[in-house]
Amino acid sequence: MGGNPIVGADPTIEVDKITLPSRQTFFQFASGLRRGYLGGEVSPMPYTSSSRPHSPLSSPTKFVPLAAVLGVGLAASSLLGCAPDKGPGSLVVSYVLGNSKTCAELGIEDMRAELVQGPADNTTVVYSEDLPCAADSDIIFEGLEPGIYSLVVEGYDSNGVATLDNLGEPASARAVEIFEAAETSTDVSLTARPAKLEIAWRLGVGGFGNCGSEGIDRLRITAYQVGGSTELLQTELDCELTSDGNNGYRTVPDPERALNGALLGEVGIQPLSASGSPVGTAAKFTFMPVGAGYPVRLNIECSAAGCYEQ
Repeated sequence: MGGNPIVGADPTIEVDKITLPSRQTFFQFASGLRRGYLGGEVSPMPYTSSSRPHSPLSSPTKFVPLAAVLGVGLAASSLLGCAPDKGPGSLVVSYVLGNSKTCAELGIEDMRAELVQGPADNTTVVYSEDLPCAADSDIIFEGLEPGIYSLVVEGYDSNGVATLDNLGEPASARAVEIFEAAETSTDVSLTARPAKLEIAWRLGVGGFGNCGSEGIDRLRITAYQVGGSTELLQTELDCELTSDGNNGYRTVPDPERALNGALLGEVGIQPLSASGSPVGTAAKFTFMPVGAGYPVRLNIECSAAGCYEQ
């Protein structure tokens, strides 16, 4: 029989085949349904099972319950709405200076935060942010590529020297993960940065020698607190150690952050043979503490007679 579809207790819609409606199509359909079915009036559909023209290739007409069509539309809409967000992430860093000190109390003027990747001895800075030190101020990174980074935060004094940092925290505590289109937050505590001990040496009288000719295999470095009785650090440096372009200075490794800049006041440098025996006398240095983060640079000349201040 011809005529319009009947809307009743178990309404049906005449379709040639079921296709997954687009989000826009579904809402247009639902809007029309509210105006027609829920309002008691349904506009005639342009074709019926008897009057609609069919192509010879058309599939047979099927009657599908309206509830089924609504279910498919709602499922599609739900899937579209729950798709995971994509895009860069962000990071909010809240920092505390020492024992909750103010920037002025510790002489900190500027803050710098870096997100780095790579091995600890050869990291690459991927993102960085600089801003003035201020109370209740956060460091905010935006537009971050999702992934895992190590966070380094430093506080700088009026001379541009980093006197505070968060490197006293274990590596696991400094690791942050950035997620797709999401904000990550973390808290960091900054403490005094150790002093940096740097030593430059030349071999032979007047510098006309080398490690082999002087019988020196390595140098034993011992750092002390002011007064020279309390040891802070002891290590050995290879005599052939290069300066890596640091004006001839070699940096003394301090992985335990033992070189407290407020306490460091004396250093002894003893040349050693390949067997570990002392070669001549040791050089001795006494100085006033330089403070957190500042460098102590010492120059020596070493020969078979020992090492001396240059």
